[in-house]
Amino acid sequence: MKFGSAYLASAALAAATIVAVPTEAQSQTAQTDWTQRVTMSHKGGHIVGNPLAKHQLAEYMSYTCNHCANFETESHNSLKSDFVKKGHISFEVRNLILNPIDLTAAMLARCGGRTKFFGNHRAFLASQANWMQTFQSSSPEVMQSLNEGTVPERLKKIAKAADFYGLMKKRGYSKGQVNACLADQSTQDKILAMTKYATGTLKLTGTPSFTLNDQPIEKVHNWTRLRPALLALPE
Repeated sequence: MKFGSAYLASAALAAATIVAVPTEAQSQTAQTDWTQRVTMSHKGGHIVGNPLAKHQLAEYMSYTCNHCANFETESHNSLKSDFVKKGHISFEVRNLILNPIDLTAAMLARCGGRTKFFGNHRAFLASQANWMQTFQSSSPEVMQSLNEGTVPERLKKIAKAADFYGLMKKRGYSKGQVNACLADQSTQDKILAMTKYATGTLKLTGTPSFTLNDQPIEKVHNWTRLRPALLALPE
């Protein structure tokens, strides 16, 4: 069967049009502001961005690590606007607990559910220098007292000494809500499980450390080194 030139030209135009139409997934990625999407990973970490992103970046961090506070300050705007927003990279925060003070802050950062997490997370890191100074200037006797009692009692002592109650009050939490979060055993179990996975399985030894699709990124512990690595990833 033969076709005239007019028909072939029409068919070619139709084919070109079909190819140019993006898939539903591509359209959704282009239209979605992924910086507004927060989900939970199977490890219990909080993810901002496309949960099905090609490149899944995770930070293993400690709230008592000044390098982690620096990373939050330096990366906050660029990480979201230059990478997460496009949908090809997601960013997850996971815990690598170093001490009881860190555990206390981590418990409270998770208080209120996934939509509250990143605001709490940023608030603790932004004020880190102030509340860490409280512990650094405390006497040995005071520090010893923080290690006495049950785990929930110790976490409450730490929260009181650091004025975490005041920090959380500014974010809309009552003292009762703070105490309930500190006593949440399931939350504590998730945090400690992430720490065990980080140190036992991934063999991470410091904070912040980063993984890409659950594989450690070697010799990258700050935004200065991480950003070029992310820029090299294909969209």
